[in-house]
Amino acid sequence: MTAETAPVGAGVSTDVLRKWVPWAVLGLGVVALQVTFGGAGSFPAALDSFINDPLDSLGDWIRANRRSHALFTGFFNPLTDLLNFLIDGIESILLWLPWYVVVGGAFVIPARVNMWKQGLLAAAVLVYTGLIGLWAPTMETLALMSVAVMIAVVLGVPLGILAALRPGVERFLRPILDAMQTVPAFVYFLPLLGFFGIGSVNAAMATVIYALAPVVRLTTLGIKQVPVQSVESARMFGSSTRQTLMKVQIPMALPTILTGLTQTIMMALGIVVLAALMGAGGLGENVFQSLSQRRTGRGIAAGLAIVAVAIVLDRVWRSLANIDPLSRAPRKWLWSGIGALVAAAVIGRLTGLIDFPEVWSLRLFDPIDNIVVWARDNLRWLTRPVNDFIVAGIIVPVRDFLTDTLAWPVLIFVTGWACWHVKGWKLALFGAGSVAVIGLIGMWELSITTLVQVMTATIISVAIAIPIGIWAGRKPRVEAAMGPILDALQTIPSLVYIIPVVILFTVGVVPGIIASVLYAIVPGIRISALGIRQVPEESVEASRTFGATPRQTMLGVRIPLAGPTIMTAINQIIMMVLAMVIIAGFVGGGGLGFETIRALTRSLFGLGAEVGLALVLMAMILDRYTQAWGERLQPPTGH
Repeated sequence: MTAETAPVGAGVSTDVLRKWVPWAVLGLGVVALQVTFGGAGSFPAALDSFINDPLDSLGDWIRANRRSHALFTGFFNPLTDLLNFLIDGIESILLWLPWYVVVGGAFVIPARVNMWKQGLLAAAVLVYTGLIGLWAPTMETLALMSVAVMIAVVLGVPLGILAALRPGVERFLRPILDAMQTVPAFVYFLPLLGFFGIGSVNAAMATVIYALAPVVRLTTLGIKQVPVQSVESARMFGSSTRQTLMKVQIPMALPTILTGLTQTIMMALGIVVLAALMGAGGLGENVFQSLSQRRTGRGIAAGLAIVAVAIVLDRVWRSLANIDPLSRAPRKWLWSGIGALVAAAVIGRLTGLIDFPEVWSLRLFDPIDNIVVWARDNLRWLTRPVNDFIVAGIIVPVRDFLTDTLAWPVLIFVTGWACWHVKGWKLALFGAGSVAVIGLIGMWELSITTLVQVMTATIISVAIAIPIGIWAGRKPRVEAAMGPILDALQTIPSLVYIIPVVILFTVGVVPGIIASVLYAIVPGIRISALGIRQVPEESVEASRTFGATPRQTMLGVRIPLAGPTIMTAINQIIMMVLAMVIIAGFVGGGGLGFETIRALTRSLFGLGAEVGLALVLMAMILDRYTQAWGERLQPPTGH
């Protein structure tokens, strides 16, 4: 070996060691722990009573003191009464007004700022709810969501502005907002039931907590993205901080703030069905009835009515934010519209034309039930093997291997190693510690059951969403054609399309997995397509210049450069699948989803807190791990 080759050989050896030593450590660690703890049994739930007993005692105390303690009589009960007054008041007004006045108001409010198409759409979807006989439940849901969105905006926009102007506030709010977005919404239900009781107020507060984060984050982002030159120019002309904020920063950030508002409304939409669990009534109750009766058509009808409520709220709030304070046209439109609506209301009350005329009913959608039943009876040759393969071929063997064969310290070690490998010791400590906490609070086997279902749904979703997203990113016509389908999957409550899946595949884990896939592929497709579209064209042209084929350009340039965005898509897929855990619990999925329902229906505060903590820790591990992978895929920024 010559002097020139020795350093090269030494360098190669170092690279090989650096590459393979971590894997050798993983293998040796797994073997050593498995041999040592293979017969140790299940995870010792040392902290089970530590959390469970005090919180169950807290639940007992709340139930015993709701009517007498100063905390309730002085704060929670008055707040509940105020929110009940707002929700019941709006609902009473909507039902007192003749139906066509409500439809006219949904048109006039956007139309007064020249949002004609949006106003017509809002009016049309409201008419749909009346035509199918769901006018009263729609008004009930519209009142609930109006109050919830109003509270979210009143709290969220000022918090977002404050966070944008004060970095310390943003640092303080960030982990809170992370928790609010990571914690599945149903985890809030049980403590809120204790403090606010059963009814619409509890549902409204759960909606606010769940849907507040987007408007705060996007308000902060919008204020930060205002060009520094614009702010400096305003200050040079003598504007105070408040004047600069009101006349420059907020107007320029308004599109981003409105995007946050739209996301808030969409997230609030997802709570409507689950809110029926807490006695909120409305359209959510109709969806639950259709699930219990297995009436797919009626579930779709009610689901579309919920989408209609979201459309109305979105268009109305956007029009309220689009007013030009210097223009007199909206003011003239407003007074003219109010006058016409008042006159129409008086005529309607005098003539008795108040309720929506009975045109159709939910029976109009019954043919859909016949189609689903036909599919069930004639597609058993497909649905039965798929069901058996997923359950007997994937879920049960993997679950049994992780719970019965593999020693619990091995899972902690593997989680820590994987987190260390992708980002370092801090993430490793967090990941391993979180897994240990899940076991210590007695949620080990239930969490593994849920994890296996989540990862199965995630793998299927990724296998579907990423290729379609890459295809759509290259073909704008394909993306445009898929737009209505993706919009429907994202806006129709997930409990609606789980109904036909239950009929086709019977009760069990498979309907939950399929519903999770349908719900989660939407952000996966859209974000992947965005990543492919955002690849710099000069990189693609350079690849073609060097003779690369379209396939080589896709595999060697587009996909690698879109890698961080694709990892973001996978991250969102995981989060969406986790959000479906309780839905899977409704249809026999077991695991943490079923335990959540049990805790909620029996007011088991301790169990609810343990299940919520296990879900939060699982979500945070998966979220941080996939985000770390996305950071690793970022192209180098150095020159």
